[in-house]
Amino acid sequence: MEFHTDSGVVQAVNRVSFDLYPGETLGIVGESGSGKSVTNLTMMGLIAQPPGKVVGGSVKYADRELLSLNQKQWQQIRGKKISMIFQDPMTALNPFLTVEEQLVEVTMLHMGLSRTEASKHAVELLKKVGIPAAEKRIRDYPHQFSGGMRQRVMIAIAISCQPDILIADEPTTALDVTIQAQILELMKSMQEEFGTAIIFITHDLGVVASICDRVMVMYAGRKVELSTTINIFRQPRHPYTVGLLNSAPRWDQGEEELQAIDGQPPDLLDLPPGCSFNPRCQFVQDACLNETPPLFSLENEIPHQHACLRDITTLKEDV
Repeated sequence: MEFHTDSGVVQAVNRVSFDLYPGETLGIVGESGSGKSVTNLTMMGLIAQPPGKVVGGSVKYADRELLSLNQKQWQQIRGKKISMIFQDPMTALNPFLTVEEQLVEVTMLHMGLSRTEASKHAVELLKKVGIPAAEKRIRDYPHQFSGGMRQRVMIAIAISCQPDILIADEPTTALDVTIQAQILELMKSMQEEFGTAIIFITHDLGVVASICDRVMVMYAGRKVELSTTINIFRQPRHPYTVGLLNSAPRWDQGEEELQAIDGQPPDLLDLPPGCSFNPRCQFVQDACLNETPPLFSLENEIPHQHACLRDITTLKEDV
C-alpha cells in the first residue's frame, strides 16, 4: 500500500504477509508509523483510493480475493465475516445516533432480523459485554458512556454477527489498567465462545504476552519478525525486537534503567539504503548498509521468520 502525497510517494506497507488461523490471536507490534493500522485497514477495504493505492499483493479470506471486491460486496463482508474495533470509540461511534440505532443497523443488515428482534439482540449484546441496566442504557448516546463503556459498545457492535475475524486496533489505549483487564478478558471470552480469530494491534508488550499466540513485529512498513509469542520473548532474532523488549518495563527489573532504542523511526519518504533499521542498530554490519535483508525462515521445532543479516540469538537468552 502506498500513498501519493505532495512530497512524494510513501510506501506505508511493503511486502507484509501472514496467515491467520481460526481461534488464534495474532499480535502486531511496532512503533507509531510502522504500518500496523494501514495493513489492517487495507485488509478491510477502508483505505480511500486515492490517495492510497494498492500496487500489488493479495488478501484472501476463505479463498476469496478481497482486494478485488466492490463496495457492495464489501458490505456483505464487513461486520458479518470480518469486524474491527477501532482505537477511539468516540470517533468510530456516531454521536448523533443512540447505541440502539447503531447496534440494530448491523444485525438488521447482516442477519435479516426484524426491528423488534434486532432490539432484543442488541440488549443481549450489551449485557454480554458487561454494561449494567442494558435495557435503559441502550437508548443513550455515546457521549453518555465512560471511555471503558464506549469501548464495550464497540466490542458489542463488532461481535454482533459473530464474525470469523476480529481486528482490534489498540482497543485498550487510554483506558486505566482495571478497565484494560476487563476488556481483554471480555475479548478472550468472546473468542472462546465463537471461535473467532483475532488480530490485536498494540504497543503494549504486556498485553501481547498475556493474550497472543503469535506475534508479528513491523518496522518502517515491513515485517521484520514473526513467531510464537513464547519464542519472540525468549529468543528474539531481530535487533529491533530485542530493542522493543529491552525498552519495556518488567516487574523484576528493580532499579535498572530502561534501555531505549537510539534514534527515531525513519522518514518513509527517505528510507536509508539497505536495512531500514541500520541507523539505529547496535549490531550493524557493512552488508546492512547496502542490502535489504530478506525474510529468513527457521523451520526448527517452532517456525520463526526474521529479516536480519546477522543471527543474534546469543545476544539475548531470555527476556
